Parts: sequence; C-alpha cells; structure tokens
Amino acid sequence: MKQKTLRCLALWLTLTLAVTFVSCGSDDEKDDSQGNREVAELKALLLDESGQVFFDSMGEGAYKIGLFSKQDAIELIKLYVGSDFTGQTRVYALDDNKGTVDVAIGGDGVYYSVGFAVEGIPLFRLWLLDEGSNAFGMKHTCSVCGYTWASTLNRCPRAGNKSYHPQP
Repeated sequence: MKQKTLRCLALWLTLTLAVTFVSCGSDDEKDDSQGNREVAELKALLLDESGQVFFDSMGEGAYKIGLFSKQDAIELIKLYVGSDFTGQTRVYALDDNKGTVDVAIGGDGVYYSVGFAVEGIPLFRLWLLDEGSNAFGMKHTCSVCGYTWASTLNRCPRAGNKSYHPQP
C-alpha cells in the first residue's frame, strides 16, 4: 500500500511539473498583435528618438506642417490611417483598443486636422496647413522618397528620414 501511494505521488508530481512547464510561455516573447504593429508604425512616423512629437508646435497639444497641395495632405493621412481614407471626416479605431485617429476636414488655409489618441503616443492634433497661407521655414524635399513640405522640420513626415535637400 505504501509503495502504491509513493508511485501515485510520483506520477502526480511528474504530471504537475509537465503541465506547469508546458503551459508557461516565455515572458520575453514579443507581442506582435495588429494593434501593437499599428502603434509602432505611428510612433515611427510621429515621434522623434526621445518619444516627443517632432512637428512644429503651435502650443500645448497642437502641431502643424505646411503642405503644397491637398493631395499631399491626403497621402500623409493615408500613412496614418490606411489606404481606405476617402478625404472625409472620420474616426479610425486601431486594433486591440490601442486608440483612435480622427481626421477632420479643414477650413480656410487648413487642408485637414488629424487627432491622435493612441497608446504610447502623447495626445495631440496635427494641422495640415496650406503652405501658401502661412509663414513657414524653408521648403524641403526628402532625398529618399521625394516628398516635399514647408516647415522648420528637418525630418521627412512621410519617410521619417533626417536627410533632406532644401530647395530655395
């Protein structure tokens, strides 16, 4: 009887240990859910190396960039919300409840404004302004993708590239 009890106890311990090791995954595994990928892509487009919004500040939570056409603004917004952007006011929800990006049609001198309420990114609104209606820094053209913008930014808002060729 004692030997049978010891065998049952040994079998129970073996099964318990096996289930414990099989059910435990690595805590170091990277979470590559769709929502996390969307957040990572937005961070690469919107934040500098220190995690701050890199656009020209207009005051707390408001930033601007000067663009040369409405089409340039649409192309930029498509990077933020995807190719299904139709040019209309709309709120886009990121997967896995990671946040929202809302796009609003602008008015005089403003193509669009884009609000970001995304996990891991400071809450802010980006104003996509008609370069002709506002005084900005010099005109820039990205040496990687050819995108053109007017601002004091030294980083392409589309490619995230820090090297550019100023145009007079």
